[in-house]
Amino acid sequence: MRPEFLFTILYTLLFIWLVPAIPFVKNSGLGNLKVRMCILFKLMTGVAVAYYFAHTSMYSDYLGYNEDGRAQYELLLAQPKLFFTDFNADADTYGYGGLLDASYSFWGYLRFNLLFKFIGLMDLLTRGNFYLNCVLFSSFVFFAHIAFYRIYADIYQQHQLKLLLLCFLIPSLLVYTACPHKDGLVFMAMGAVSFVFYRYLKTGKLGIKGWVLSLLALSCIFLLRNYVLLALLPALLTAWLCKVMPLSKTLVVAGSYLLYASLFFLFGFVSPSANLPEAVVKRKADFALQAVGATDLPMRELRPGVTGFISNLPQALNHSLLRPYIWEFGNKAVWLTAIELMAYQVLFLAFILFGNLKTGGVHVFNIYGWAFFLTMMLIIGYTIPNVGAIVRYRSLVWIFVLCPMLAGINWQRLPFWRTEG
Repeated sequence: MRPEFLFTILYTLLFIWLVPAIPFVKNSGLGNLKVRMCILFKLMTGVAVAYYFAHTSMYSDYLGYNEDGRAQYELLLAQPKLFFTDFNADADTYGYGGLLDASYSFWGYLRFNLLFKFIGLMDLLTRGNFYLNCVLFSSFVFFAHIAFYRIYADIYQQHQLKLLLLCFLIPSLLVYTACPHKDGLVFMAMGAVSFVFYRYLKTGKLGIKGWVLSLLALSCIFLLRNYVLLALLPALLTAWLCKVMPLSKTLVVAGSYLLYASLFFLFGFVSPSANLPEAVVKRKADFALQAVGATDLPMRELRPGVTGFISNLPQALNHSLLRPYIWEFGNKAVWLTAIELMAYQVLFLAFILFGNLKTGGVHVFNIYGWAFFLTMMLIIGYTIPNVGAIVRYRSLVWIFVLCPMLAGINWQRLPFWRTEG
């Protein structure tokens, strides 16, 4: 047996033994057996995905990132001071402008530098082995799954088994958080912010730990995917207003997002550096400059004005919520993605036809989740021209809508689900 396989087995056994004893996991109420089954499935998925990525040219980024992390690991061993201070080169080259730029800026490259250094720190335990890094990284991401399960299992206490399966088995989420990448780190940060916010909604208290964890998680999102923060903060603020204001939730949500949309288009008149429509157009252009992929989608020109965004809205929603169609591209991976998307569309249709909004009530946390999801869908739809990238970015936010839909369906009204008696 090759040494890395032996160490992969040993690491997996260690996590299976260790994770259930951690208080945050114990307080989920799942019990040791279910936790061990979930962590085993998560880690084995990580190994399987790592093997797939290592043997296909479609996902060479993951292996490339692992090699860049190994270079940082070697720097850490040789020059530890430089490891923590060598961020100045990009600042000297590009300055500190271009906060929202995806490339050719200090901020655009900082997200990669931080990822590589994170992998370099993991290499202290794994010596840079790709499979071991995936096992270790998947064990970190596992805590985000636990966080979301604890939230939704508390809101929908009669549907805990369904939610357990959903929180740990979203296929695209499993795939894209299996290997060290920005996606898994952002998902962990989203889980931390969401858990702290839910606890605040439930208890009315945040506490020092809550503030510190929230600020760290929000900083992580800002540094790795700042556009996610542009969707997250308005959703958090809107949900908070729904909690504290004695007004209709519908009125609060509508008024809040009307205000956000106005500010989105008006900020550029106050300061050219805060021209958010122009930043979205530039981000779309940055994606268009990348090498043409096999699953690229044609996109209309986007102009940085109200009419430009309104005219592109149908295409944006089509790309983010309906693509890929199952007949597109003739690629097996795309077919699997399309089947997954069709399953969610069927679930949404069942929710519309057989949903019971009184299940758990219109919980304020769900206002946050749905608002965040829909804003992310708009950002993805307006800026990303590639199906693979759309699926990867979209995978991180499915959980916010799938859990409420699954728990909100009155399953006894479905003809094939009815029981006698």
